[in-house]
Amino acid sequence: MLPAHNQAFLLLCLFCLGVMVAGITAPINAAEVYRWKDDSGKIVYGDKPPNDKPSTPVTVKNTENTGAQFATTGQVKKLERDAQKGRRATRSPPPRTDGHCRSYVSQLNRVEIFLEHTNTPRDQLKARDLRKLIKKECSRKLLTQKFDDSQCKRYRKSLTKTEIFLEHTPSPRDEFKARDLRIQIARECR
Repeated sequence: MLPAHNQAFLLLCLFCLGVMVAGITAPINAAEVYRWKDDSGKIVYGDKPPNDKPSTPVTVKNTENTGAQFATTGQVKKLERDAQKGRRATRSPPPRTDGHCRSYVSQLNRVEIFLEHTNTPRDQLKARDLRKLIKKECSRKLLTQKFDDSQCKRYRKSLTKTEIFLEHTPSPRDEFKARDLRIQIARECR
């Protein structure tokens, strides 16, 4: 379903299209339409002339065959109310992060977690390089931002599988993996 302001625009477009088609085709039956300017200077069309403004009658031919319909005052007010509700109901989207930046953060967290229990010079260099990449290409807030995306879903799914496997076949390797996944989820995910 279209938002209310788009529905009003669509109705206006259909009306104008009906007026154009009716002007081209032969007159089968005619309907009276009135044209006037509202308080803000915009041109308005309606099936009843306003009492307080001068209006010009416009003849619309063949309205029954074009599918053009006039919106009633109640329909117009309802569309405006719905549009107002739609504007209030929308909330601002979460800040956009580029995929490569999200990937850098994920890799950096993985390396830092690994460094906690297996400290190697190669991983220290990798962590340093990832921090430089993030600083150069991405927002600084990205390092402290919590996500709720497909990456977090994969972490949770992997953690669940690892925990189920640990129930019947415990191993130190899988215990480390589960611990590391919990830390990664706590750092990155909501």
